[in-house]
Amino acid sequence: MNSESLPSGRSETPPLTATVRASDAEREAVVTRLQAALGEGRISVDEFTQRADVAYAAVTTADLDQLLADLPAPATAVPAVGEIVGERTTGTIATVFGDVKLTATTSVPERASTVFGDVRIDLRGLRTSEEVVALQLGTVFGDVEVIVSEGVAAEIEGWTVFGDRKTELAPVPRLPGTPRVLVRGWTVFGDLKLRSLAPGESPSRWRAVLDRLAERRSAPPPGS
Repeated sequence: MNSESLPSGRSETPPLTATVRASDAEREAVVTRLQAALGEGRISVDEFTQRADVAYAAVTTADLDQLLADLPAPATAVPAVGEIVGERTTGTIATVFGDVKLTATTSVPERASTVFGDVRIDLRGLRTSEEVVALQLGTVFGDVEVIVSEGVAAEIEGWTVFGDRKTELAPVPRLPGTPRVLVRGWTVFGDLKLRSLAPGESPSRWRAVLDRLAERRSAPPPGS
């Protein structure tokens, strides 16, 4: 068959399969979903590491789709960057290469996780009628920390890989009317921490030391 016998405007060359090159945002979204799957127990730490490496090296969106082919669609997630103070937050918070830091007032997310960052939830300002506040928190290469007011009943459970679980609650009677806080957490190369602080006390240990030094400098000398 020669070109003269072909219908006008048509070619013997078969159409090429369309490919779409992956963007950085799409690669990050896939890694975030893999991190969530790790926290859900759907994949192992080794699988997460292998798939994340492939995701960052992926050229097309088809390459990325293959990494999630055996995973269910993710729940609606709210990205968190920096600190959120006084806002009502529910559902799931997930991020990559960043911290999740929340100061709760009216409610807290049920789940929060990150990769290469810390998860810190400060519940001292929480006002709720709920009897139990349950949290599921996790991170890879970071710490999980929950802070409650002194006198609030709280406990933390879960697992760590190359990390420790620490509980530092003040030995004071439980405050009436306060919720019971249950934390289920996991970390890879990080610690699980639960501690109580007095109202207004800085969650940063260095900040707390500096505040005490400042108070001593400003206090009048004895006998004045």
